[in-house]
Amino acid sequence: MAETHIWQLRRINDKHKCSREFNVKMLNAKWLSSRLENTLRDNPSLRVVDIRNKVTRKWNIAVTKSMARRAKTLAVEQVDGSFVEQFSRIYDYAHEILRSNPGSTTKVKVEGNEGEKYFSRFYMCLKAYKDSMISCRPFIGLDGCFLKHKYGGELLTAVGRDANDQMLPISCAVVEVENKDTWTWFLELLIDDLGGPDICAAYTFMSDQQKGLLPAIQSLLPRADQRFCMRHLYANFRKKFPGKNLKALMYWSKSRFIPRPLCDTLVNNMSEAFNNVIVQARSKPIVSMMEEIRLYMMQRWVENRSKAKSFKNSICPRIKTRLDIETKNSTNWIPSWSANQIFEVRHKSFTGEKFVVNIDSKHYTYRKWSLTGIPCCHAVAAIKFLNLSEEDFLPHWFRISTYEETSNSIIYPCNGQQVWTETEFPDVLPPPKRILPGRPKKKRRLEAWEMNKNGKQITKHGMTKKCSICKEVGHNRKSCPQQPEPAPPSQPTPPTEPTPSTQPTPSTETASPTATVARSQPTPPTEPTPPTQPPPPTPMTQPTQASQQPPPTPMSQPTQSSQQPP
Repeated sequence: MAETHIWQLRRINDKHKCSREFNVKMLNAKWLSSRLENTLRDNPSLRVVDIRNKVTRKWNIAVTKSMARRAKTLAVEQVDGSFVEQFSRIYDYAHEILRSNPGSTTKVKVEGNEGEKYFSRFYMCLKAYKDSMISCRPFIGLDGCFLKHKYGGELLTAVGRDANDQMLPISCAVVEVENKDTWTWFLELLIDDLGGPDICAAYTFMSDQQKGLLPAIQSLLPRADQRFCMRHLYANFRKKFPGKNLKALMYWSKSRFIPRPLCDTLVNNMSEAFNNVIVQARSKPIVSMMEEIRLYMMQRWVENRSKAKSFKNSICPRIKTRLDIETKNSTNWIPSWSANQIFEVRHKSFTGEKFVVNIDSKHYTYRKWSLTGIPCCHAVAAIKFLNLSEEDFLPHWFRISTYEETSNSIIYPCNGQQVWTETEFPDVLPPPKRILPGRPKKKRRLEAWEMNKNGKQITKHGMTKKCSICKEVGHNRKSCPQQPEPAPPSQPTPPTEPTPSTQPTPSTETASPTATVARSQPTPPTEPTPPTQPPPPTPMTQPTQASQQPPPTPMSQPTQSSQQPP
């Protein structure tokens, strides 16, 4: 039998007299990261201060900020993956997308430097996105957002609108920076996926204040219609021309819209909504981010197919709600039949408001019907006059059948990295980090009018100063050159010296036969004099009370009152 070493515990002394140590050197970031993986999966936005509080509560140990930050970085790599590893397998991921979703488009662009390949750009457009866009209106919103990791970059997106007037992502790309070159590269691939320049020339593109996007569209699609988000335009407009009246006039730009896209939106909210959905994914490595976007869209497609089966009407719910509002407002309008299907519709209050409505051509003076595709209250009043249904005048873009066609395309699942096919392309290194001055920022820079103090009053950050005296900008009343000079301070009046008064003669009163001693009460002199010791009092045989004391006299030593015989 082999020799074994066995230890047996015979006695334990559980009484300790040493003090508790909060800084334990055996605790390191690697051990702490293994305890944070499950917490990070449940709460990806876990903060460093939360990690320190958790360690203190659970193990009664203090950890520094740097150790908590290193532990979080290691835990994030275990949960989301390593940045370096995912950049090195970007070609393998693109091959897996093409294998699982045939007909999709993926493009990888790298830059060589001394034989090494550095990541530059990545483009992805799934086959389901292309098929869904065929059943949608020719309207696309373009936008870009920052990536919130240490390597930086931009995520360019193209988002359409489905039959229920909801967002429909089409494609996305990761680029190094946002400029004309990157937008041109992204739009060239997008135009090829949507059918070429001839088809895309009929699209309407809406965008924000994107750098280089306007010249890129003009060079690729010179005949395409473009719109700009009114929110961003007004943010610049209000800097020089504030006021609600000018804001109302500015929104009349809708009158210049063309009716082809059947969309009268003034803001690029669909793209902003998609950016908000992927805000957590934008801080992850590239493969994890793209997979989270693909997984979200795959689940969204399944939900849309389930919702389409539960709809009981032939019109999509959002469009039906807008049509019901117009039908309710049509009771305030009176149609007058002219000929065929031409009407003159006026308000019931006879205030002079009236419009011409042609039901055959779906055209009338107000142009709302032709811009949105939904009959407005004036058109509904004329349609009701002919005992027709307003739903019959809606285009096929807003019907349930079109909504089902949009979601019928399938986004197929993908395998994990452990079963990917290793391509012959060389490993790709992460892009060079761009170190910008200042602390790295993860939040969007807000405008001055977006910063609320308490929900009711905005801050003065970023606002131009205006003087309340001269009404000029650039300074306030404290530094105004026209500020009136302050009055000189008044000189204080010197105190007057008291005049010496005559000393009164002490008066005597008749007293008892026994001699008494009365002490006069001295007043404090104007100038301090050294005090003198008063003589001891004369012993009295019988206390008597003086009927009256003489007025005080300024003297340094008390005097005795004279005795008067009875």
